[in-house]
Amino acid sequence: MTIEQLGGSFVAAATGTLCILMAVQVMSRCRLRLRGVRTTAELVRFREAMEEDGHELYYAVVTFALPDGSEVTAETSEAVRHLPRGIQEGDLTEVLYDPTAPSVFTLPSLLPGRLRTTEILSLCAGCLGLAVTTWLILADTF
Repeated sequence: MTIEQLGGSFVAAATGTLCILMAVQVMSRCRLRLRGVRTTAELVRFREAMEEDGHELYYAVVTFALPDGSEVTAETSEAVRHLPRGIQEGDLTEVLYDPTAPSVFTLPSLLPGRLRTTEILSLCAGCLGLAVTTWLILADTF
């Protein structure tokens, strides 16, 4: 095997791994949408953070009760650049949480009913990357 083939195999494997990770992230979002439990939560606050480029990000912190009566206070894993209109601290809002890990949740207003463009593009890129990686590795092997 030449150094070019070895380098190409490494790049193909690294690209394929990144594409698979993107596809797993999209699938976890879809799983939350399909199997998540809806409940009402109180919006405690929006935590502000700063991106490296200077833009402000906002993470929602909510409190909601589980069917067994225990209370969960958690923060969204995804940030938004603009505060949602019409939602203030102390308001009641709907959340969609994972029953096996209740701290994993989203606000339906941030997770529309249909797939977002970024999710579709990520899934397509993952599939394409996996196909190209498989082809490159098989081409170098045989």
